[in-house]
Amino acid sequence: FFLATTSFYFALYTSSLFGALARNQIPSCPSPPLCYLLAMLQNKMAVNVHSTSVNAKSISRNDLVQWVNETLSFNYTKVENLASGAAYCQMMDMCWPGCISMKKVKFDAKLEYVFIENFKLLQNAFKKMGVEKAIPIDKLAKARFQDNFEFGQWFKKFFDANYDGKEYDPVARRAGKAVVTNDIPKAKAKAKPAASKAPAAKVASKAPAKRTSRTSASSSSGAAAASSTAVSAASQAEIEALSTEVADLKLTVDGLEKERDFYFTKLRDIEIECQQNEVENDPTIQKILEILYATEDGFEVPEDGEEEEAEVPDEF
Repeated sequence: FFLATTSFYFALYTSSLFGALARNQIPSCPSPPLCYLLAMLQNKMAVNVHSTSVNAKSISRNDLVQWVNETLSFNYTKVENLASGAAYCQMMDMCWPGCISMKKVKFDAKLEYVFIENFKLLQNAFKKMGVEKAIPIDKLAKARFQDNFEFGQWFKKFFDANYDGKEYDPVARRAGKAVVTNDIPKAKAKAKPAASKAPAAKVASKAPAKRTSRTSASSSSGAAAASSTAVSAASQAEIEALSTEVADLKLTVDGLEKERDFYFTKLRDIEIECQQNEVENDPTIQKILEILYATEDGFEVPEDGEEEEAEVPDEF
């Protein structure tokens, strides 16, 4: 009796659901995965947009950043901030709730390999919804202006063609996660020293004029003081510029080291997995190991036990 009752109510619910689908009257969905399933049943796949020089509407960089901030309650300051991929991921969730796991999106991404992870989530969402646009992940993750500006312009057109205007709380959907602007440090140009002012002072001091010895001595000392001040200011400016450049380069090196360690760990895990299953003589595993152990011209693998010992200095 219980099974019969359950089957009856399930059939009744299913018929009413498909009836609503046929009338295109879908009730509000509190569960994003259910919304995504209903969208699939309704065949609400993405409307593909192909931008060309004829149909593409120009949008300025400021308007693009402002649109992203107003739509998602972000605090982006420039187009390069889109390189994290987080904005695109959440806008896909706006169009098709549940097509992408918001828990996996890194809104605080600061490094390139984390940007790539977000773009891979976006790529999977594109495949689910039938988006034909290819994502140039490697270019976008480099945070270069032109690449991100062109993709951002396309995505704005794509979003306008697919978003149906339903209510959406971006802060609540990302569980209040803080959004970080990925200001990738770049080496700044060295400030040109202002030492060129010093020769001018010296030239001025050599101007021919008949004065008393006291006046000549006073003029000479004044020129020397001005020259010394100009050189000191120039040196200080150069020191500050070099200090800033060193700090920026240190941040860049730290980021590259973290990225290196991340990929090394991945490769090491792959190597261990292949070594554990190497006895099966799987040609795929053998091919992977060949790629892992491949070397370039001029590189020699050190033999086991071949380590140079540090020379101990003789005692006095």
